[in-house]
Amino acid sequence: MKKRLLAVTGILGVLLVALIGRLAYIQIIGHDDLSKTTNAQQLIALEGANTRGLIYDRNNTPLVGNNREYIFIIREKDFDGEVMNALNAMDAREIKNGDNGYKVFASKEYDKELGERLIRNSKAYIMEAGRRYGQEQKAVHILGYVNPQDASGATGIELMRDEELSLLNKKIFTTADVKGNIIPGRGLVISTAMEQDSYVKSGVVTTLETGLQEAVEDILEGAGKNGAIVVLKSDTGEIMASASTPDFDPSKISEYMKSSEDELVNKATQGEYPPGSVFKIIVAAAALEQGIKPEQTFTCDGHVTINGQKVNCKTGGETGHGTITFRDAFAQSCNSAFIQIGQKIGASAILTVAENMGLGKAVLEGYPEEKAGSLMTLRQSGGAAIANLAIGQGETLMTPLQVAKMTNIIAAGGEDKRVRILLETEDEEVEQAIRPDTAQTIKSMMRETMVTGSGKNLEADVTMAGKTGSAESYLGGRETVHGWMTGFAPAEEPEYTITVFVEAGETGSQSAGPLFAQVVQYLSDSKSFEQAVNF
Repeated sequence: MKKRLLAVTGILGVLLVALIGRLAYIQIIGHDDLSKTTNAQQLIALEGANTRGLIYDRNNTPLVGNNREYIFIIREKDFDGEVMNALNAMDAREIKNGDNGYKVFASKEYDKELGERLIRNSKAYIMEAGRRYGQEQKAVHILGYVNPQDASGATGIELMRDEELSLLNKKIFTTADVKGNIIPGRGLVISTAMEQDSYVKSGVVTTLETGLQEAVEDILEGAGKNGAIVVLKSDTGEIMASASTPDFDPSKISEYMKSSEDELVNKATQGEYPPGSVFKIIVAAAALEQGIKPEQTFTCDGHVTINGQKVNCKTGGETGHGTITFRDAFAQSCNSAFIQIGQKIGASAILTVAENMGLGKAVLEGYPEEKAGSLMTLRQSGGAAIANLAIGQGETLMTPLQVAKMTNIIAAGGEDKRVRILLETEDEEVEQAIRPDTAQTIKSMMRETMVTGSGKNLEADVTMAGKTGSAESYLGGRETVHGWMTGFAPAEEPEYTITVFVEAGETGSQSAGPLFAQVVQYLSDSKSFEQAVNF
């Protein structure tokens, strides 16, 4: 009997770590005549199991811990074909449990008649439990996951706010009779350091919006290529949605540890990539602040040669754009014009604006394992290397979140709104990254890009402003071209800033651009825009 007790206790301990979540109600289903045992019971501590607070979206909708499952614990000696048929009928799956004389299954469905038969014929224990992560868990990369061993935060918000999400000195007990038999119907008792028993009600509120998060993930999944999408609320810098592919199941972390597919990498915060032509937003800002006018003209012959090195203008073809204004060069993403602009204003002016707009620094304060990207130094930008700096190539690397922040500075009239992921974070002092008139001019250039430039084939029911980008890089040791699209909507009074990155997407206008337009269209269809948009 003592061995049986230890085995069942061990099983429950493993389960509670696996099913860690909101244990508001966990009830063993079964016998009605339990009152006879109430005077002969004890509490058995289930060591290693602790509960965590919930993580909510901005509307207080739980993002984790809001999933229910039924757990079936059956002695191996009582396990037969009839039991298996009943479990199959409820679409139950087996949970790894080691060699301890019991089999454990979990199911999202429960059939009362089949359950009662399992209890009656096979002496099954059946529990309803809250599971921290769903089988199709959303926002997995930004939320992170917990360590399977001790349910502590391992990555993402789970790690960032682990102290708040973990309830210290909390133990979980199951009720047993004097002989050590679990008493069905008595459930689990959660004891805290407080004077009274309780369950987790508190948690962390994020800036995410569940509906938009789900839509963004669906849009990215439908692209057929890996990448990332970030959506910010333009006037506050709050992250409304953040998606990365490939995704993962946070309940099965061990399966990804040796994978070569980078499922656990959050491309939005950890992926560092050449920005390509989206970096021209920074070059344009630097040029405007150095006095270059939007109507100033440059010459594009299809290429530029610097110190014997030839750099092609891919959008201009062999003959180039000819004489082209600064404004049109932005819309058409003319490399030749921007390299000439880079030579004219110098690397120092570009690097200063880049630093003011957040390049080379992590975006989210305290967010674990976020990458800071890299910005070419003044020495690295000398000579012919000014061409790489001017068109977002060379040593400059940015994360999609950094690109989103850069773009949001334009949307917000030159102000750095301080991107954030937690709603309760106190507002920080806003800094002016670039002049308001500079931001306004670039806004108009980004709008022109969507009307006559590289984004002219993209459509949505709301006006859009944007910048496409194609960035030469390496993937798996092979040369490739990544696709970028970043911008905001509505173009006149931005409410949402959207950045899309598509790995090996080739041209940004054809790979990232359509995803950008789909996000804008979803925002329109879901009536997310606060103001009516006049075309």
